[in-house]
Amino acid sequence: MEILSSPQQYLFNLETTSSQEAKRMWRQKIKERWQYKCAYCGSGKNLTIDHVVPRSKGGTDFTKNVVCCCHDCNQSKSHNPWEEWYFSQDFFSHSKYNKITEWMEPEPPKNLFIYRPRKNSAS
Repeated sequence: MEILSSPQQYLFNLETTSSQEAKRMWRQKIKERWQYKCAYCGSGKNLTIDHVVPRSKGGTDFTKNVVCCCHDCNQSKSHNPWEEWYFSQDFFSHSKYNKITEWMEPEPPKNLFIYRPRKNSAS
């Protein structure tokens, strides 16, 4: 099953009827996609979900703004800008940085329809 863009999508697509279960499923899929490793340091212990751009700084609850993260990195990063924080860490890795930035890139629209109103020849 693909990862959906937000917990609400699990409700809308009738994957579950409970918002709590929808959130759990969404979080599980994110951890699964990151292979149960912290996106920043690579640890597999005490995993949680981190908002790359914190909600307090305008970040969203959408999949593209959250990564699998260990508790230590989540606490250390806190509300700091993720790149500034990550560049200062001893475990900084260009490959992990690239993976995070690719993860955050918006997906191109799948079906884009352009509406072109008919021109009335009578006017």
